[in-house]
Amino acid sequence: MPSHPEWSEVVVRRATPADVDFTARTHRQHLPHGLFPLLGDAFMRRWHATYLDAPHGVALVAVRADSTGDHRLGFLVGAVDQVAHVDHVVRHHRLHLGAVGALSLLVRPRLALHFLRTRAPSYLRRLTGRPAPTGPTGPAASARPTHGDSGTGRDGRGDPVAVITAVVVTPDGRGAGVGAALVAGFVARARAAGTREAQLTTLAGTDGAGSFYEALGWRRGDVHPTRDGALMATYHLPIHPSEPVPAHGAEQTHQEGTPLREQQ
Repeated sequence: MPSHPEWSEVVVRRATPADVDFTARTHRQHLPHGLFPLLGDAFMRRWHATYLDAPHGVALVAVRADSTGDHRLGFLVGAVDQVAHVDHVVRHHRLHLGAVGALSLLVRPRLALHFLRTRAPSYLRRLTGRPAPTGPTGPAASARPTHGDSGTGRDGRGDPVAVITAVVVTPDGRGAGVGAALVAGFVARARAAGTREAQLTTLAGTDGAGSFYEALGWRRGDVHPTRDGALMATYHLPIHPSEPVPAHGAEQTHQEGTPLREQQ
């Protein structure tokens, strides 16, 4: 990371509506996998905004200040209960998301055809509240979220699972522990919600971030293809309720020793 001696410490805080343009644009630029980023900036802004008011949603940004103001260095979006979060989004945001998504597909005919081939039935079931069919094309085939295949949403006992949907650190923020601080902030919120496991997926192989998550204690699980043909590796992190949750204003220190403060 470039040296910026005039910068203050990095702060991880909750995202606000003023951050959505940054998080959506940065997501599309640095993590363009899956359907949603291909639908354009308007859809991504609308989708990222759903994490701000959802009871199980988590949206965090990392910022660092200097004499010219605050600089956003990265973001994280996810949910402390993935199934409950998706249910909330479908119930409260499906009309707006559906309308913006449909308009995006109308002006992208090739993407629209790909959507019809790979996702249309499952999306229609989700939007209309119809149950999924049983058999090879039923729940097992559609368990993972279609926007990025980020996790199943339930563990082996059927308990809620926290799922990190996206983490992105900008080039200016890399090497300063920003990604680790964002993940730690998410895990702290999942622990406070009583969730016992977190999941995420990343591209398998050297194109993904598996080594980063393994260094943070995540365990690699299965590797599976997405509906777009990419190979994704699932990672799991047990969350132990006995571990303390960082208090308001508590400082976190990354591997190079720069203080990273979290704001609730």
